[in-house]
Amino acid sequence: MFRLKIISFLVFLFSVFSFSQDSLEQVSPEKFQNQILRSERLKKIAADSSRSKEQREFANAAVLYYSGNFEEASKQYESLLNQNDSLAGSILLRLAEIHLQSKNFTELRKTLFRAGNFLTTASWERKALYLRTKASLLDSTLSESDKVDSTALFLNQFPKSSEATEIRFQYAKYSEAIGNKKQAKKAYLRVLAAGYNPEDSTFNAVRRLRTDSEEETVEEKWAYTQIVCKNGKPEECLSLIDSVLALDSLNAMPKDSILETAEDSLLFKLPPSHFDLETRKKIWEKRAVALRGAGKTEESYKQFRFLIDSVETKALWIQSSIKLLRKDEEKNSKEIAKLDSLLEEINKFGNENANNLWLRGFEFEQKKKYKQAIECYKKLNHAKFKSNKKRQWALFRIGLIYLKQNNYEQAAKTFEEASKLPFTWSASGARMFLGDSYLALGNDSLARKAYLDCIKDFPLGYYAHRSREKLLTANLLPKENIPLAKGTPLSEKETLQWIQKQQKRPGSFSNTTFLNVQKLLDYGFVENALELFQTDYAKNSKRLDFLYAYGNLFLEANEVAQAYRLARAFQNRIDRKVLADAPVSVLRFLYPLPYKERVFEKAGSAIDPYFVYSVMRQESIFDFQITSPVGARGLLQIMPATGKTLAELEGIQNFEPDNLYNAYLNIRLGIRYLIDLKQEYNNDYMYVLGNYNAGPKPAKRWQKAGEGLSWDLRAEDISYWETRDYVKRVMGNYWIYQEIWKGSL
Repeated sequence: MFRLKIISFLVFLFSVFSFSQDSLEQVSPEKFQNQILRSERLKKIAADSSRSKEQREFANAAVLYYSGNFEEASKQYESLLNQNDSLAGSILLRLAEIHLQSKNFTELRKTLFRAGNFLTTASWERKALYLRTKASLLDSTLSESDKVDSTALFLNQFPKSSEATEIRFQYAKYSEAIGNKKQAKKAYLRVLAAGYNPEDSTFNAVRRLRTDSEEETVEEKWAYTQIVCKNGKPEECLSLIDSVLALDSLNAMPKDSILETAEDSLLFKLPPSHFDLETRKKIWEKRAVALRGAGKTEESYKQFRFLIDSVETKALWIQSSIKLLRKDEEKNSKEIAKLDSLLEEINKFGNENANNLWLRGFEFEQKKKYKQAIECYKKLNHAKFKSNKKRQWALFRIGLIYLKQNNYEQAAKTFEEASKLPFTWSASGARMFLGDSYLALGNDSLARKAYLDCIKDFPLGYYAHRSREKLLTANLLPKENIPLAKGTPLSEKETLQWIQKQQKRPGSFSNTTFLNVQKLLDYGFVENALELFQTDYAKNSKRLDFLYAYGNLFLEANEVAQAYRLARAFQNRIDRKVLADAPVSVLRFLYPLPYKERVFEKAGSAIDPYFVYSVMRQESIFDFQITSPVGARGLLQIMPATGKTLAELEGIQNFEPDNLYNAYLNIRLGIRYLIDLKQEYNNDYMYVLGNYNAGPKPAKRWQKAGEGLSWDLRAEDISYWETRDYVKRVMGNYWIYQEIWKGSL
């Protein structure tokens, strides 16, 4: 007991003096989860006298391990090895990991050899071989050929494992080092295909090997070109495509040697080629896209027109041509009209024509050419477009036009029709605007009914909160009678009963596995816990009680991203209507407050912390390691250039883009950005979000265009589909956060 107290005291001292508030923001992203989130939780377990002695000892050892104090951690794990046979395999892997971090490769191999005394699993064997392979790669006494052999051994045994791509990269690297360039190039290409390209190293390796290797075939050059084009490098992509076409023309057979080609066939009309027709189409299409990406609008249009006129009247190519012409709509109006007609003729109910009709209708609407707009939306509302996203909002937009024209009777009739369509979100909006239409007609009773119907149908939605506001401001219901989304207080047992009542599958999931996962988390074997959870997830992923139980378990364990993935799955599976009276704990599970102390501290009184959470929930789904397709990073999805500017404003030195993956620094900079935008847009959250999502130019344009309009019309008239959707979702999050956590409008 005395020994345990001493160890606990040492861990406490280590935790107190290791990190200050600012230094927490400087912890490298790859260490953040372990050194901060996992360690903080395990420190509490180690200091909790209500826990068992064994539990506290394991938690102590894990704190030392996750904090990087490997020497002390190793001593503790060695002393714990014979205390719990069920954890022996996990302890040995942990000790091997410690030896790997300490670069004590001999001890690592000896430690894993000791597993012969214990029962092991296939999963354990994979992890052990992975550690041996990593040790071989770091061991300076081994030759490059040895490292090739070591990585090849792992890949032969576990070619589809989660670690395979990382190991294959190393295999390629050392194959190149020993001069086996063909083998290296092949491996690098597989790694690139799997999306593994740290700091462009894989891509640069392939480029280097192409330069050093013998002359490529046209097929090899085309394979490489596709990778370049996929990596978003339009100028280089374009150059490579042109070299592929040039090489192809040299190798192609002359027309008169092509057998059995009718003179009126497409192949006869096109220049001769080494490639088949489908490959040639892909090459020309990628060239058009690369030209567009390089800002060469006119040349891109010409390439698309060549495809349309000489190859195939493909809807996607027509739509792409129209988009390019719209950059100068006045000059190109006649050509746009021709292509519009062609698109409708060849692909009347396809996605491309739906997109085109929507774009035309919305542009007419913004220019107040309402008759033409309605014509476009009516065509788009045809049932043969089925559940196309643009079709879902077509009838809604017609109702909105009538509302803008103060034609409230026609608006009410249209919104009534739109509210009955099987489209969740647009139907919800139609219900709310139906209430607005009736209110304008002076029919308070029908307005009240429409607003309540909107709340009942989608209680956690954006339009539901707006309906609650309207019931209050129009004095249609006393405040205490307005149905808020604040939840029903229930005990843990009652909550579980409520959840099981909502799910279709009877019975329950394995409590034994759940308790084992919980034990592994509490004992500090988080990676093992997550892997064990996955074995149970496949057969229980549709069970609400499973998602709720594990989601809360991971949330309590500071595994926030994993927890929220389960919360999202829960919300997607449950009937949205029952959430109106859901238990409080269920609603708070769906709208959590991770990093609460940090968020509330940095927000202070300058911005509502619930607004910060609404942005975080939408931007990153609470995953601090996430990266967007355009390069935004971390919890609040900050672009590197913006992060650098914010860091300078905050007096943070030596900023690097990857620092944005530190959750605490991301929260600090993201909140600073939101506060600055809030001041810039005079506390108007709509355009704060518009700027956050689309940038300042469109946000300023929307703000100017929306002067004098109601909140609801301003939101619906944001011209970017993604931003309009984003603003409504984030504001919906915000209002629901307030209702759930503050219990008020």
